[in-house]
Amino acid sequence: IGIIFLLFMKFPFFSKNSGKEESFLGLFLKEEEGIAIIMARQQGKIVIKEREKFQYTNGWENLTEDVDETLFKLEKELNTQVVKTIFFVYSHLVDDRTSDIKKPYLSKIKELVKNLELEVLGYIECFEAVSFYLEKKEEVLLTAVLLELDKSQLSVFVYKGGKVSYRKVLARTDNIINDFLSGIEGIKGRAMLPSRMILYDSNDIDEAATKIVSHRFGEDYFIQIPKIDILKEEEVIEGLINVFEGQIKSKEPTASEENEIPTKESFGFVMGEDVTEVNDMKEEKPKKRLKIAVFSKLPVINLSKFSLKGKTAAILGAVIIGLSLGLNEYFFHRAQLTIYLPSQTIKKTIEETINYKVASLSADFTETTTTTGKKEIGDKAKGSVNIHNFDDNEKIFSKGTTLEAAGLQFILDGDVKVASSTLAADGSAKLPGKSAGSITAVNIGTESNLSKNQRFKIGNLVTSDFFAINESPLSGGTKKEIRTVAKVDQDKLEKSILDKAKNQMKTPSSSKEEAIIPDLFEIVLTARKFSKEVSEEGDSLTLNTKAKTTYFSYNKANLNKKILNGLKKDLKQGYQVEESNLNFKITNTEINDDNLLSLKLDVNSRAVREFNQEDISEKIVGKSKSQLELILKSGSDIQGYDVVINEPLPFLKNFLPFLKKNIFLKISSL
Repeated sequence: IGIIFLLFMKFPFFSKNSGKEESFLGLFLKEEEGIAIIMARQQGKIVIKEREKFQYTNGWENLTEDVDETLFKLEKELNTQVVKTIFFVYSHLVDDRTSDIKKPYLSKIKELVKNLELEVLGYIECFEAVSFYLEKKEEVLLTAVLLELDKSQLSVFVYKGGKVSYRKVLARTDNIINDFLSGIEGIKGRAMLPSRMILYDSNDIDEAATKIVSHRFGEDYFIQIPKIDILKEEEVIEGLINVFEGQIKSKEPTASEENEIPTKESFGFVMGEDVTEVNDMKEEKPKKRLKIAVFSKLPVINLSKFSLKGKTAAILGAVIIGLSLGLNEYFFHRAQLTIYLPSQTIKKTIEETINYKVASLSADFTETTTTTGKKEIGDKAKGSVNIHNFDDNEKIFSKGTTLEAAGLQFILDGDVKVASSTLAADGSAKLPGKSAGSITAVNIGTESNLSKNQRFKIGNLVTSDFFAINESPLSGGTKKEIRTVAKVDQDKLEKSILDKAKNQMKTPSSSKEEAIIPDLFEIVLTARKFSKEVSEEGDSLTLNTKAKTTYFSYNKANLNKKILNGLKKDLKQGYQVEESNLNFKITNTEINDDNLLSLKLDVNSRAVREFNQEDISEKIVGKSKSQLELILKSGSDIQGYDVVINEPLPFLKNFLPFLKKNIFLKISSL
């Protein structure tokens, strides 16, 4: 009996310690841009710690340098280093025949992995993550047409009942409708398409969706007008992370597999090795069950060598039984004891200030709007005039002197000297001095193109003594209205991107030590680049910028300590609030003038009577249930208790463990 009992025991010290946080790098590589994602494994879940979108500086040629720069920035912000890397790719980067990444891209990835000393896990195609995300979200097998749009490539996937029935990758043109029709040419006439289309991850995805919605497809394509859905980039990334998490869990080694290296079939490709060579060299090994693998390392005792007679048999049997009971007591005999004590409910609103930490995420945004500014442009009319002087003295008219005719103003282009008037030879008339000068209209426009023989008033001078006449028409005046960039257009773009960043942001997950405040964040635009300046001519304005979202977090333990200290004055004598019973809700947050996080909290907690847990634990070790009841009733403050004993041996089920470490004591209130 003792031997059988030993063989079927499970020993905790054989289990693997997985408490350490494991970090991964996800590289989402597209045609002209990529996204670097730092992930961590926390309690079996993959969570995003930080991510950064980056543009390729020279296509895939400088991929290593671009990733290195982005990765350095992220590792510096997180004060960590990642090596294990998973690649997320669009299907146009993958060879349909071999299911491997195409050689031109694969060579760049190999170069990247080698130079940055990364440990590659494999790759995940984006469309698989999208289908996984949708099926998990909608809880139904996917039936739809997926359109995967990259800068110059389009991939079409037809899903029916959760399975891909058709796929096609082709080059994009400016006409998304023609591209789509070309993509489904291979299935036309064979089957009707699902009446749902899903587009994802493209800068012009809204425009593409609008064109598809407005197009009337023939009856040989869809039974009814298809419904169009658009997936945000965040949803695509969430799907990729979920698939990666599932792959990681499925690849966790058993005890007999812990020293084996994952094969190409496990992760998609092996860097720097030929697939067939790897498979030829690998020898199939039978998988072993965990129980056999563990106990195969234990020494085998050949009982046939022993003569179990008389006292020897009795002693050996006693030793085995004693060892079995000891192991049972150490590992399996456990009890959960809940003691109910008098309590005091505390409900109040308090304010606390605490230090905070910040974390940030950056994303690239591009937005275009129609300009609203208006501006008149054109040329000024020009011509020449003869200035008449009937005064007895010579007159000099300076450059810039104003002349006026027909309600329009002109100025002299230069100084003009006009001689004094003279008498006619017969003395019958006074003749004016004359001199020609050029003039230019003050304002632009065709209205300044005056016909000849117009009389001009000169400044404030009396027209009987001084005036000017143009003996030929003035010409060259033009005017037209153009659209320009207004300051309000720039402001509109910035507000639009801020709103979009706010709607698309995803609050990072809190850790065990730090809690993110979801309602307190700051979004600022950096690296703004407008396509045109204010007042510059143009019908549209584009803004390229980065939106940096800053999140604020606090240390959970520090805040709990402050709250507990703040509640002490409200407690009855002899009562205390355990941290596990502390409940509060943050109703308002702000950063105060001292650069501290100011919190307004609604506290709703329960304080219980102080209780010496160590003393009661000493008293109840190895006691029966009836003895336990007597011991607990002797404590006047105890209002009740619950006990649950876990024990595989029937004759010990009514006894508490004989080891204090196996008694788990919990204090609560009724």
